[in-house]
Amino acid sequence: MKRRHILIACSILIIAILTVSCEDKASSGSGESFNYLTKGEGEWVIKIDDISIPQTTFESDFVAFLKLNGAQDEQIALAKENDAAKQNYAEQVISEILLLRQAETDKFFETEEGKALVNTSIRSIKVQYYTQSLMLEASKNIPDPTEDQARAFFEQAKPQLAQNYRITEFTTENRPAINQLYKMAYAQQLVQRDMSDLKDKSVIDRNDVVLGDRSLMPAPQQQPAPGTQAVPQNQVLPR
Repeated sequence: MKRRHILIACSILIIAILTVSCEDKASSGSGESFNYLTKGEGEWVIKIDDISIPQTTFESDFVAFLKLNGAQDEQIALAKENDAAKQNYAEQVISEILLLRQAETDKFFETEEGKALVNTSIRSIKVQYYTQSLMLEASKNIPDPTEDQARAFFEQAKPQLAQNYRITEFTTENRPAINQLYKMAYAQQLVQRDMSDLKDKSVIDRNDVVLGDRSLMPAPQQQPAPGTQAVPQNQVLPR
């Protein structure tokens, strides 16, 4: 039964792998974007002209991708044994290398625009991964929701659950995945509170001469923590 529950969660992750186009993997250019992939041991996994990616490096890169998408240890273990997930990730890596090669031939990353995009991507990925790590750690200390809490969460987040996770019914089979998503949404609220605390403890000033009139901004609303937009936004969690 436990393995079945893990498989449900893993299937959610594999859907993400099959549909994601490319995670931003920033680099300084000059071949460094993918040269690290050629170092490692074991049988080769991918060859592209003079580039050969060994097994240990491919596996570590795959695991990093899974973690960046919020996978936990049991999900990672199952994904590593899933041929479809590995094959699709290999295709993604091939496309990324070919695109990066062309970008570096065009000296794109040497332009001011390219440098700005790289810096923004690096910052975004760091924040995303750190935020997800905080949420995963917080979710470990959150108890499973009661039947009423899980059902209320399902009803409130039904459109997102159907679109992002293909969960369309509140069933015994889906309950473990719903429970985990409930805890992640709860953890997201905790991270948002921590972010508010950080702002309160910091000295922050904004140059409205440059930024413009703040009074034109819409009324403040609770925003998702950075890097957590895929988690269902939920207003029925305990406060």
